Amino acid sequence: MAGGFAVSTALDTRPLDVLADFPAIPAGWAYLDTAATSQKPKPVLDAINRAYGETYATVHRGVYQRSADMTLAYEAARRRTAKFIGGKEEEIVFVRGATEAINLVASSWAGTQLKEGDRILLSALEHHSNIVPWQMIAEKIGAHIDVVPLTSDHRIDLDAMATMLTPQHKLVALAHVSNVLGSALDVKRAAALAHSVGAKILIDGCQAVPRMPVDVVDLDCDFYVFSGHKLYGPTGIGVLWGRYELLDAIPPYQGGGSMIDKVSFAGTTYAPPPGRFEAGTPHI
Repeated sequence: MAGGFAVSTALDTRPLDVLADFPAIPAGWAYLDTAATSQKPKPVLDAINRAYGETYATVHRGVYQRSADMTLAYEAARRRTAKFIGGKEEEIVFVRGATEAINLVASSWAGTQLKEGDRILLSALEHHSNIVPWQMIAEKIGAHIDVVPLTSDHRIDLDAMATMLTPQHKLVALAHVSNVLGSALDVKRAAALAHSVGAKILIDGCQAVPRMPVDVVDLDCDFYVFSGHKLYGPTGIGVLWGRYELLDAIPPYQGGGSMIDKVSFAGTTYAPPPGRFEAGTPHI
């Protein structure tokens, strides 16, 4: 591109060599903590070094060529992410990780759509990040939390869920795959059960996205979240996918640069999704 600062958007599709491409794993070692965070393969490290060492600039706010090039690369990553999980690019919100994504939905969606007496349904298998944000918002608005038990083989008991759900349940939040046991949820059935009483469903996909194909449209969920650092990427990045009509109906999670349409001391109007939820300089 003009100015000599073209940013490559080509994907490295070479098969990974577990010995050569993970430099932080010494020869003869086995790394068994990928459920918590993954090691980073050399192509990822090389891409990060190129971005910071050769092409770095801010995005969505510069009027010079390098910033324009970097913005194109940044938005290309959004399009690839959308394609990767079967969504639309305008439904992909970049966040710091799944924890922030869940907190965003709890604050901006549940905090404005739920009222006193409404109910939230979780399971006994959830990560703390899919428990505490709901406890916080439930305490704030006077909602109640119910917990789906597990089956004898330690899976979320969807038969029990079917009997527990009522029209008072407005949100169901469940893990696609357990971070401890690896048991997988039948998301399509869970979504159908939630929708049968008018509830929305959020799926924590942190353990699923690195290990199985995910199509959010086919799963029929309303929100889907995952983190980059469990997917062989760096820390500080993550994804919230949400149905556009849901994202468009809720207020921003944070205020700052990039999430506004127009700003003045007389009043501010906000950008449409996903920009509305991406305040400040992102983790480029």
